[in-house]
Amino acid sequence: MHDQIDNPGMLQRTGAIGSSLGVRWSLCVAMLVALANLAIPRASWAMDAQARQRVLQDALDAYDQGLQKRDENGNEHRALFRKAADGFEALLADGVANGYLHYNLANAYLQMDELGKAILHYRRGERLIGADEQLRANLNFARSIRRNRIESSGEKAIWETVFFWHYETSTKVRLFVGLVTYLGFWFLLTLRVYRKGAGTTPLICLLGLFWMAAGTSVMVETWNRDHVLEGVTVQNDITVRKGNGEATAAAFREQLHEGVEFTILEERPGWYRIELPDGNTGWIRQSQAAVI
Repeated sequence: MHDQIDNPGMLQRTGAIGSSLGVRWSLCVAMLVALANLAIPRASWAMDAQARQRVLQDALDAYDQGLQKRDENGNEHRALFRKAADGFEALLADGVANGYLHYNLANAYLQMDELGKAILHYRRGERLIGADEQLRANLNFARSIRRNRIESSGEKAIWETVFFWHYETSTKVRLFVGLVTYLGFWFLLTLRVYRKGAGTTPLICLLGLFWMAAGTSVMVETWNRDHVLEGVTVQNDITVRKGNGEATAAAFREQLHEGVEFTILEERPGWYRIELPDGNTGWIRQSQAAVI
């Protein structure tokens, strides 16, 4: 995993953190958007606006320096990426709700080979940013180097195959498609009512179908975000157990490692009952995972 992450060519092909231009662009966007948020006063913030700007700039500088040191011998680049991550974490802990901070924090964790935390913050950033080609490329790259290869199976696999457009497009794209088809549907229907033959029935029906499909997709995703908890493992060598206790037997032989995404079915003190993409369920310690 280390060799792949440090390979600039591999990362550049995924459109992401190995590209100096792409990194600088994303960091500039992060600075501009974050500074806009930093300017909004909130009583819960411990740092003043000037301090937050300084922390942000120090984190961006450390990340940039880490990229420059990455291909040199030694571990100086890791210390710089750690400094950048600490800065981004401090801003998020101080109340800055910003998707680009999560995005750049995820980049820093990926550079440090902390795959679970990288995927965690890519997912959190994606929820705040929406459609972002570079973020999705980085997330897909991080997923591709996970040690566990857990494929969806059963009913979930069928849903993902049939409704692939729901899982592979962003909320913004589906909202746009829904809005365009909604307007087109009513426009053609109005023409058909007032000007006979101006709107063909098949086209009106097709627009109505796309409108309802896109709208339903967005509503389902919104409901899932509010009612379905998802998480990701942030440790290695995790034994999934049949019950919420260390004395219980393992639910299955394979251990989980960093970056496995799952659905949380139940929560008890110190434990999560999880469902993996292949349908297997079991219990893991809360300290071994983080909620997206």
